[in-house]
Amino acid sequence: METIKGIFSPKRIQITLYLAMVLWIAVITQVAINHLFLKDFQITEAFIKTEMEEMESSLEIIAESQSEFLSETDKKDIILKIANAINLNVDSDVRVIKEGSYSEYSYTKEAKRANTEIKVISLEEETKGIAQMRHYIIIRINVLKGIKSIEKLKNDINKTLMDLGVSNKQITMEFAGAYNGLISKDDKKSIVRDLVKDLHGEIILEYEEDELFTVYAYTGLINDYIMSLDSKVNIQIAVTYDEELNKTKISLATPILSQAY
Repeated sequence: METIKGIFSPKRIQITLYLAMVLWIAVITQVAINHLFLKDFQITEAFIKTEMEEMESSLEIIAESQSEFLSETDKKDIILKIANAINLNVDSDVRVIKEGSYSEYSYTKEAKRANTEIKVISLEEETKGIAQMRHYIIIRINVLKGIKSIEKLKNDINKTLMDLGVSNKQITMEFAGAYNGLISKDDKKSIVRDLVKDLHGEIILEYEEDELFTVYAYTGLINDYIMSLDSKVNIQIAVTYDEELNKTKISLATPILSQAY
């Protein structure tokens, strides 16, 4: 009985409540910090801090329309709405390819500052023995000699897709830059780890072979992730050396790079 009284004594309850309050304050403070950081968070800021040369960025969004049927007018309208969202002037006809149940509506534009491709692809897929038409929206943008505008482009396209009722999508953002000459292994690791630190991330895996150094990491500040080796991954950084150009190239992507290194 005395033991039970000791467990539930006013002094012990007071201490327990105090500790709980301190822990909750710590949790709430961390959530608030993350929220404020998220509000202004941009991967571009971390990449700019590296002070590399020849920076460029790219964005790829693959989304699936929820509509079972899309007419030719619907598909062209989707392309025009996405183009309008990013202030892309559509000054030529949408290209159309049809082969059986497969169709592809696309508009491509190459400019001094960016190359853009918008597609609506329809194809027949079998699910549980039932053939269904599926419609995919694919947007690829490569911003040349700059990375600051890519975040806004992503947000503008996201909003347009939401307005179109499209929520199922995969987004890949990539950033690339270079340093003159071959940098040391220690410098490579220092640059990569600083990038992960600036993104409030945690390194999951490091891989090194010859002049290639690759890191996979995870940050809670980015919603999307993939599972790899039973761990969440949403950042990949690759450092390579181009002997012909005598440049050390650094690429960062979320969640992972779209091309192998």
